[in-house]
Amino acid sequence: MYIVAIFIVMAILLEAVMTVLHSILGTIGLSDTIKKIPVLGANLTLLISILIVWLLEANVLAGWGVMWEDDWKNYVVNGAIIAGMIPLKDAVFGAIQKGLRA
Repeated sequence: MYIVAIFIVMAILLEAVMTVLHSILGTIGLSDTIKKIPVLGANLTLLISILIVWLLEANVLAGWGVMWEDDWKNYVVNGAIIAGMIPLKDAVFGAIQKGLRA
């Protein structure tokens, strides 16, 4: 249960970082250029998520006993899960706004 909460908090952090990054890229005029790069533009959120996991050395899945021998696999998998948790975070916050309690 706590691991899911940590993933949701990391998704909140990711959205905050992405908001700041999009603001900075828009200010310096690189937003359209980044979006036109085929792999980078479509997967920027995933790449930033993996970068955040790497910088924080966060291995959230280790709480469930899931670890790989190679560190890069841990970073990629945890980053992908955090990027994928954004819709779940939105659903949880939407339920809370409607008055539902866990």
